[in-house]
Amino acid sequence: MRLVDVIGQNAAVARLDRALAQNRVPHAYLFEGPDGVGKRTCAQALGLALICPEQPGRGCGKCNTCLRAEAGLHPDIRFFQPEGRDIKKEVADEIVALASERPHEAPARLLIIDDADKLNLSAANCLLKTLEEPAPANHLVLVTSAPARLISTIQSRTQRVRFSALPTTTVAHHLETLGIDPARANLAATLANGSLGRAIALAAGDEDQSAWESVARVREAAAGRTVGNIMDTAGSFAGKEGREPMVAVLDLLARLYRDALVSAGGAPELVLLSSKRSEIDDIIDRAGANPLPRIRKALDALTETDAALAGNVNAVTAIEALIFSLRSLEFRRTP
Repeated sequence: MRLVDVIGQNAAVARLDRALAQNRVPHAYLFEGPDGVGKRTCAQALGLALICPEQPGRGCGKCNTCLRAEAGLHPDIRFFQPEGRDIKKEVADEIVALASERPHEAPARLLIIDDADKLNLSAANCLLKTLEEPAPANHLVLVTSAPARLISTIQSRTQRVRFSALPTTTVAHHLETLGIDPARANLAATLANGSLGRAIALAAGDEDQSAWESVARVREAAAGRTVGNIMDTAGSFAGKEGREPMVAVLDLLARLYRDALVSAGGAPELVLLSSKRSEIDDIIDRAGANPLPRIRKALDALTETDAALAGNVNAVTAIEALIFSLRSLEFRRTP
């Protein structure tokens, strides 16, 4: 992936092109913007431009150096990301050690820290001097969708490059180039809120298995008879560690009920989560003889819960309310 191939981020790419042309690429960038809009891809493309011997400042994408870099095998382009919940000081120590040396074989080295907002405090403080003054020809790119979570001293030591949500037409066109049916591509692009990565996942029905397991737990709690199960399920999302996964779970639930709504409404060809057909049919069946109003109310409950979490309402309380709403609105109780 070269800079010229990055989709829909003309302003960000133009800024990087100018820095490369003037040989004034800064020590440290902060690539910020929504998930799935090309930040990490652009960071890799910047790496090609810095190390390619055939087209310096651009990257050819074809030479041995570029091919090794794209395969993750070049020693002078390194990716770092969270292991578990955060990026620990041991990882920061490795980054500092690399950035204190000359590049291994290329004219420059690029160190890319993905999900940089997950640097714990010790790791973040460890990087401060390196971000300000690495060894010559070393560059760092911090990638994040939540820049406000980075400590201010990291923000002040990086040049910020903003990435925007992609236009729906751009996302849909790219999906079509991947061989996705135009109608499905347009629908996935519309629901993806400007995220190409999310649109691809939507169109493919490819989602995180752990999040789907949580979706199943929420639905089982709503279908159950005991209030204790509802409390236990809601409690499993307590604290900061539970709040973030719950946002993903709400997103999957909304997609699932949205597919149930269009299917029950007589348009099964608009279903996106085709791999979840049995769950979709189960929702329709449990919603009774007139399923559309009940499914719409379930979607309203999901929207309210999402707004509550965004407003920093207690996560357990919000999720308990959601499960009780799903229990009364969607599922029929059997004698």
